[in-house]
Amino acid sequence: MEIFTEGNLILWDKSELERAEKEVSAEEVISLRVGAKCYSEVGLSNLYKRIAKYKNITKVSVADDRILDPDMSSVKAKFEKLFPNASFEWSYDLLVGGKHGR
Repeated sequence: MEIFTEGNLILWDKSELERAEKEVSAEEVISLRVGAKCYSEVGLSNLYKRIAKYKNITKVSVADDRILDPDMSSVKAKFEKLFPNASFEWSYDLLVGGKHGR
């Protein structure tokens, strides 16, 4: 599966995060999509540290399937702090066991 195309990096899970760390130049990433499996497998605090190197981000999309509703504002604030020049949006993955899946 292609994880990086025309500046857009898609991290569905931990293996794609690890692959991006090895194969993708951080300077080329302008858009970041983080899937629920990715932050579930590595933890949000670990994920924040690992993606902080993407300094040219202008758009962030995060699947909220496994983020509790009361935690959404703090998670959004952390992404906005990491990427102050980026627009932020919530998305979803429709994962089984997630708040949007069946």
